[in-house]
Amino acid sequence: MNKETVFKELEINIETTIYEGILKLGYDPQEELSIYYDLDLLNYLLRKGYSNNNQCMDYLQEFIAYVNPRLYNVSISLEKGRFKFTVPKEGIAYIYNHYQDNNFLKELIQTVKSHNFTLDDILTIFSHYTNKFVCEKIDNSEFQYVIYFKDSNIDKFKYCFSFDEMGGYYHRLLDFSYDKIMEE
Repeated sequence: MNKETVFKELEINIETTIYEGILKLGYDPQEELSIYYDLDLLNYLLRKGYSNNNQCMDYLQEFIAYVNPRLYNVSISLEKGRFKFTVPKEGIAYIYNHYQDNNFLKELIQTVKSHNFTLDDILTIFSHYTNKFVCEKIDNSEFQYVIYFKDSNIDKFKYCFSFDEMGGYYHRLLDFSYDKIMEE
């Protein structure tokens, strides 16, 4: 896979993760936002095998040059062993405007915000976009169900849900993160 394709995938991951945060917390046009990645997840996203953070940080300088026309002076630093990607307010505005048509994520976040939702509520949301999705009951201490679209062009994340007396909760995971949790 060529560098531009890999960089685009990382950019989309950053953008959709930040957009999810905007939907949860609200949009403030004056605010920058940061997200964090561990080296193993960056290796997965970049299709690399860096053994230390410094090697990866050197490579990420090229990524910064790639995304700056859209995300405006992204900065990447190391903080407590993790990579901190900070997108300034101009980049946040771009993300907010660019993802306005992501109705699936809007509908999902609106539903789960209250924690007062059921598995049927979630399945109804998925079915608004296609009937080709997977819902599996799983044996894991963190969640009870995993739901995802068979067509990753709709959405490439796995949504993991748990329900208890306090309500429902979810995690939004890439295959890599999901597989890692399931191996533990």
